[in-house]
Amino acid sequence: MGIFDFRDASKRKKKSDKITLECSPKEIHLNNVLISFPTNYTVLKSILGEASRIEPIKQTKNNVYLWDDLGIYCSTPNPEKMLMLLLVEDNRYGLGHQPLTNFKGIVTIDGEPIAESIQNVDVDRPYMLRSIIKEDKQVAIALGWNPGV
Repeated sequence: MGIFDFRDASKRKKKSDKITLECSPKEIHLNNVLISFPTNYTVLKSILGEASRIEPIKQTKNNVYLWDDLGIYCSTPNPEKMLMLLLVEDNRYGLGHQPLTNFKGIVTIDGEPIAESIQNVDVDRPYMLRSIIKEDKQVAIALGWNPGV
């Protein structure tokens, strides 16, 4: 690696393309790093790498932070207070701004795959976790701040 290779995006070190999200009753670990919501862009950048794109949402103060290669996005007016992540499993559905590729990571709840355990996520957890269903198919997973706790 040359001294000026950091200027060439293709030669920069990339974060892992394998994403694991482990949800327990009290905590969330994203790639083995404890996170909580609201979170901020600095925390997400340290785990996921730099966002591929940051785009404004027309007629709002929000920006969308997209990790195109990971299938993840976040919309927020303030990068210091990010309330939710959207893990897009099928980007063919109209979910607004969306990453170019689908989320291929692993999501577990209490050590079990999300499909078998999402019903275990009740209102007492310090985060909310929801499946977004279109045409009887899970197309995305929303993970974020639980305002009730």
